[in-house]
Amino acid sequence: MTSFYQFLIWFFTILSLIALMYGVLSADITFIGLFICTLIISVIFYRLNETSPTNLSQEQKVKDFTLEGIDKDNIEISEAIEVLKQEQTKILTIFKKAVYSNQDLSSISEIKRNIVSDFVSSLSLNFKMISKQELKDLILKLMNDLIEKNSNHLFEPAFFPPEESSYVNWVKQSLILLGWKTKTGEDGVKRFFHLFEKNGIIAGVVVFSHTKKANIDLKQHEHYIQNGEIDFLVIITQDFNNTNNEQYSSRTVAINHHNLPKLHLILKSLLTIK
Repeated sequence: MTSFYQFLIWFFTILSLIALMYGVLSADITFIGLFICTLIISVIFYRLNETSPTNLSQEQKVKDFTLEGIDKDNIEISEAIEVLKQEQTKILTIFKKAVYSNQDLSSISEIKRNIVSDFVSSLSLNFKMISKQELKDLILKLMNDLIEKNSNHLFEPAFFPPEESSYVNWVKQSLILLGWKTKTGEDGVKRFFHLFEKNGIIAGVVVFSHTKKANIDLKQHEHYIQNGEIDFLVIITQDFNNTNNEQYSSRTVAINHHNLPKLHLILKSLLTIK
C-alpha cells in the first residue's frame, strides 16, 4: 500500500508541475486550476502514506527479547519461546492495559506473574523436560526483558484519564511502563515526592494537575538534592507553557506529560553537564 501511495504522490506531483508550466506559458486559468487541484490531491496522498498501517506498524515494531543463556536443546522450552514470540505484541498490550487500569502501583510484579501463569497454562506441553514452575520463571525473565526493551511502546497517551482525580496515578503508571521503578525513601522525602529510579538515576517527582498550577517552593526541596537523596526534582504538569522555566536550577526539570518518554534522556544529558 505504501508503494502505491508513493506512486500516486509522484504522479500527481508531476501532473501538477506540467499543469503549472502550461498555465504560465499559455496564461490559461484552466491549467492553473488543474495545478492547484493536483497539488492538493498529491498532499492528501502524502498524508495517507504517512498514516498508513504499514508505516505505523514499522514505527511500533516490537523488539524481540534476548535468548542468551537459554537451553535451546530443550524441546518444551523451544516450543514455549516460539509461542511467546508469536504473542509478544499481545502480551505487551495486556500488560499495558492491566497497569493503566490498576490503581495499586505495588502490584506490578503480581500483574506480571498472572500474565505468565495464564500464558504457561495455555501451552499444550507435557512438562517432562522442565517443570511448570521452572518454565514460569524462565518466561517471566524473558517477559521482563521484552518489557524493558519496549518501554516506549507501552506508554499510551490514549489512556489519559477523563477524570482530574486520576491524573497523578496515570502519570505514575506511565513512568512505570517507561521503565522507571518506584523507590522507597525516608518519610521526609516521601512526603514531598514520588520517588522513581531508572539506570541509577533517582528522581523526586511532583505531579501537578491542570487545576493546580506548578507553584512550588524550590528552595524547600534543594537540600534533598544536595544531600544526595534524589538526583533530580522533576515537575510534571498538564500545561508546561504556563510554567516559568527560568526559575529552575540545573537539577530541576519541568516537562509536560506528553514528553514523559523523553524524561530519561533529558535527565541523562543533564548528568553529563559539569
